Amino acid sequence: MVDNVSPKNFSLGGGQMKSPVYLVSLRAESERTAVLQKVKRLTRRLIEEKIDKDDLVAVKVHFGERGNHGFIKPIFLRYIVEAIREAGGKPFLTDANTLYTGFRHNAVDHAETAIFHGFGYASVPAPIIIADGLRGENYREIEVNLKHFQSVKISSAIAEADFLLVVTHVKGHIEASLGGAIKNVGMGCAARPGKQLQHGETFVPDPRAELCIGCRRCIVHCPADALFLNENRKSEVRKELCIGCAECVVYCPTGAIETSWSSSSATLQERMVEYTAGAIKGKEDKVAFINFLTDISPDCDCTPWHDASLVPDLGILGSHDIVAIDSASVGLINQAIGLQGSSLKQAFKAGDDKFKDVHPTADWQTQINYAQSVGLGSPDYQLEELK
Repeated sequence: MVDNVSPKNFSLGGGQMKSPVYLVSLRAESERTAVLQKVKRLTRRLIEEKIDKDDLVAVKVHFGERGNHGFIKPIFLRYIVEAIREAGGKPFLTDANTLYTGFRHNAVDHAETAIFHGFGYASVPAPIIIADGLRGENYREIEVNLKHFQSVKISSAIAEADFLLVVTHVKGHIEASLGGAIKNVGMGCAARPGKQLQHGETFVPDPRAELCIGCRRCIVHCPADALFLNENRKSEVRKELCIGCAECVVYCPTGAIETSWSSSSATLQERMVEYTAGAIKGKEDKVAFINFLTDISPDCDCTPWHDASLVPDLGILGSHDIVAIDSASVGLINQAIGLQGSSLKQAFKAGDDKFKDVHPTADWQTQINYAQSVGLGSPDYQLEELK
């Protein structure tokens, strides 16, 4: 056993047990110690006696934006999927559509991007199901009753799955600082309207007349009758009726109704955590997490590029505790020596905060601390190397 190596003290105190986090080393000296075989054993450890025969297993991944190459290699997903099948589960690869306009903005482009990046059935024996439907309209309202949200909009395929296995490429993030399992679940499992609500302090649409084509999609799908066509056949909003649901953003085909990015980093992270709570709710004994500490870039895989790694590749982690696995991920990253030639400015020594260095206006500890406070897990962890 190896105690947590984060430079911060995350102890809960009171002698409470640390959450186990399994570590897969990237060293390999034989077929048995091959990393792919160890990833399969890690998956088995996480799902044993938790997956029932014929369980529909959502394997939450990030397929990567076009132009990005830092996403998890499909071959790893093949071994993870094989372990699920051998346990009797029926796995499918899934992610929700993006809020921004890109190559994963709707289910057709999203699935094609996944296949373009090698996640097709020939490489990974599991179907691809975009979790929130064709345009992000398929979701379930999950009651959470927390600080920012009473309920959250979780993508249907994830909410309805019997088991959720979250496979995350850990990296930085411009607004959340840390892009770990919490972000992969909180932002990644949210349907597009839920993503908007996480990003916007308050959202009231302001349709741009020069882009509006008068198609009335926003009006048809507005649950509050807040939108209408004016005398110029352009969409307008009755602000007093708007409930900030962001459905109009989902259905506008031209981008005339733009997304709002007004949340502070701390607020965004707290809202992200509340969506994480909603995605996990009801699956507390049917969820597991795998974090890849490889190609650790300063930015999210949503960017259409991939920057140089901040630190060397460190291994692969697994846990049933989402707070512990993200804490362990940051701990290992911060204990590593920073790489010259990366976007790091000063945090090259072991113990320096790498993500704080590249994203000084965001503090990753916010999501860890808030996730602990709402009962999602313990930031106090213990590493166990899985042979």
